Amino acid sequence: MTDANKECPEFPFFGASYPDATCNNGYLWDLDSCDEPGGPLFSGGDYPCPFCNFEKHVERSAENLWNESEQMTPLRARTLAADGLNAFRKRHGFHTAPYTPHDGEFS
Repeated sequence: MTDANKECPEFPFFGASYPDATCNNGYLWDLDSCDEPGGPLFSGGDYPCPFCNFEKHVERSAENLWNESEQMTPLRARTLAADGLNAFRKRHGFHTAPYTPHDGEFS
């Protein structure tokens, strides 16, 4: 089975030690943000999914790393973000995603 045929898994993301994130249209939603089990989710949609929206997730993670470090270049931030995210994907049974880091500004 290729990654394209896999459904994005639920996984810990919003601070819980259990799976609290689900993907909807390429973005993560907080499973704990509903009023009742199976009800509508009220929080999420801001973070790209690391499984089906890899490049956008790398960019967001890299920009966060770059903002936290006074000496990190955008290229180094993107490289670290892509490497970490690919390790995360492998732990969840997905292949590493191709990504070529670049040193351009964050949008």
